[in-house]
Parts: sequence; C-alpha cells; structure tokens
Amino acid sequence: MKAIFSILSFIVIISIFGCAKQVDVKVEQAALLNADKEWAAAAASGDVDRIVTFWTDDVVIYFPNAPIVSGKETVRQFVQNNRNKPGFALTWTPTEAVVSTAGDLGYTAGTGQLSVNDDNGNLMTRKMNYICIWKKQADGSWKCSREISNFRPQATQ
Repeated sequence: MKAIFSILSFIVIISIFGCAKQVDVKVEQAALLNADKEWAAAAASGDVDRIVTFWTDDVVIYFPNAPIVSGKETVRQFVQNNRNKPGFALTWTPTEAVVSTAGDLGYTAGTGQLSVNDDNGNLMTRKMNYICIWKKQADGSWKCSREISNFRPQATQ
C-alpha cells in the first residue's frame, strides 16, 4: 500500500510540474520587439486610434516636460493634442527587448526623436531615450503599461 501511495504521489507531482506552461523567452522577446516596432510605425503614420491600441487601459506615461498622464482615454487626448501642434513629429527605434521567464512581463528600450515648433515657429528637435514596461494580454498581444522617456543633453544631440 505504501508503494502504491508513493507511486501515485510521484505521478501527481510530475503531472503538476509537467503541466506548467513552458515559455520560449526568445520567441516572446522577438514578439515584444516586433510590437514596439509596429507601434513606432503607427506613430509615424499619425493614426491616433492605432497608436493608443498599444497601451493598456491603466497606462501611466512619464514624458519629458509634461505632467504624468494616466488612463488610456487621457493618454488618447494627450496624444491628439500633441499631434495637433505645428511641426510635431515623434519617431523611435527599439534597441532592446527583455521578457520575464514567466513570459507575462517585459520591457523595451530604445532611442527616439521629438520635433515640434517653439513659440516663435522655429522647429525644435530633441533626441531622447525611453523604456516601456509591457504586459502580455489574454489574447497573446503585448501592451505597454508604463512608459518613461527623457531628453538627451542638448550638447550630445
């Protein structure tokens, strides 16, 4: 009887650990990097509706020289307001994607450039760095939950 109990216990333990979802981190990193590249393409197109699909509903963003913006609808308005500014252009290139071993969280980092007209109508362009924290969604897509960016010092632009 002890032997049968031991064997059954062993089978149960193996079943539990054997059923754990295996995550291919390299595949998820590639998917995350691709999501950020698709988002950059959407931003370059200026399609606000498409741009905001890459954020979670509870997103919080920290942009340079701007107040903290939270919630997808508030972010949508922030993006639309920026898009309406003369000379506005935002581009970025992700250079790194990292995914947790569980495959549910990750981040991307990269560089970008923001252009907008100043108060005198002169085009100002600043180079920047960013990090986005992404969450894997139930449908398998990646969405940015937290975003922070900063301008590089103007001397190194």
